[in-house]
Amino acid sequence: MAEGARIIQILDPRAEDVPQELGLSPTLSSLKGKVIGLLENRKYHADAFLQELQNVLVDDYGAKKVIYATKFTYSAACAQETLDSLSQECDAVIHGIAD
Repeated sequence: MAEGARIIQILDPRAEDVPQELGLSPTLSSLKGKVIGLLENRKYHADAFLQELQNVLVDDYGAKKVIYATKFTYSAACAQETLDSLSQECDAVIHGIAD
């Protein structure tokens, strides 16, 4: 290498792994007209993420209603009453985890 020459390393910021897209369950082919439950784990920013997701589910995917529930704390299991309520009222439930 010539004197005074420097090496510059360029890093690619993209993720190395490409996640597999699974799509919707065969038993739930569309969200249109469905009741969707959002279960927040109370971690930092989970509420902001799920509130935005709620708008997307209703405005972009036609969900009829979104039911929002929270766990007592992220480190404990969800209360059985909350799970029972969501499973009775909702066609699908999304458990949001954020940090």
